[in-house]
Amino acid sequence: MTLVSTMLVAAAVLVLMAGLHTVPGLLVGAMIAGLVCDAPRPVLGAVIAELVADPQRRAQLDGWRYGWVLNIGAAITGGVGGVVAGWLDTPVLYWINGIGCAIFAGLAGRCIPADVCRRTESGLRACTAMSKVGYRQALSDKRLVLLAVSGLATLTTLMGFFAAVPMLMSASGLGVGAYGWVQLINALAVVAVTPLLTPWLSKQLALGPRPDILAGAGVWVTLCMAAAGLARTTVGFSVAAAACSPGEIAWFVVAAGIVHRIAPPAHGGRYHGIWSMAVAASSVAAPILAAFNLANGGRLVLAATTVTVGFFGAALCLPLARVLAAASCGPLSSKEPSRDSYQ
Repeated sequence: MTLVSTMLVAAAVLVLMAGLHTVPGLLVGAMIAGLVCDAPRPVLGAVIAELVADPQRRAQLDGWRYGWVLNIGAAITGGVGGVVAGWLDTPVLYWINGIGCAIFAGLAGRCIPADVCRRTESGLRACTAMSKVGYRQALSDKRLVLLAVSGLATLTTLMGFFAAVPMLMSASGLGVGAYGWVQLINALAVVAVTPLLTPWLSKQLALGPRPDILAGAGVWVTLCMAAAGLARTTVGFSVAAAACSPGEIAWFVVAAGIVHRIAPPAHGGRYHGIWSMAVAASSVAAPILAAFNLANGGRLVLAATTVTVGFFGAALCLPLARVLAAASCGPLSSKEPSRDSYQ
């Protein structure tokens, strides 16, 4: 019901925004849409965790979810969306997005069960509702806190693609069309690399949570975004965006895999929701950080700050690895066992 209700709210708000012409109205609409439009990320993560017990299979699903579904959508948005807006004006895009959210709500209500079943050690099927744990209990889990803070730092650098790169391209005399091409190239690179990288990632995650891969992916993404900060041509920005794709895929798949492992059974929704807050927070932090650095130091300062923040996120994977190893992916603070206790 969470996914259905949030998508219906998003559909209604987006359709209403098509007819709004005042700044306060658009701001309120954008705020409401922003609150509900990210619901698929934690909800689908929780559903995958509950319905799929095999870590390797979960990693494969996460790879296709983040690699293909998300980026094919981004490619359509960046390519087709710009053309449609030019031909028919922006309000039509609000209608299209609203209709898309309504269709998604219908599919979610039909295809995703309200209660999900999983296999226990005895082989019996146990059905449970999804979010019964409080935030205080979840935030007492050191593994989740370390992963969320590390994710906030890494995603702040990654979100520079959407925040800093448009500013940098504009400062280089490049227009909106050039940024659309860079966004399209990044999405196509992720789509192309996903089938090559996902099988390897799924095998690695079948063996354990692999925070070492998470750290390596964070470093790679950071270096690519720092390179984008120094680029001055469409080709330079495009190369940096395309090079970012392997790290982008690996980071999201491994991070989601860790959340799957540490979340207690039936509490995956809350754990995935807290982890997904890093995406929202980084979307706010990235443009503020980019604007401040460009105004007070320029490209070199922006690149240096990107490296500092990204490397901090990667460094947090070391204490995360220690906590995961000490707990053997079992419970730390929660009274309930984590999901891996059943495997």
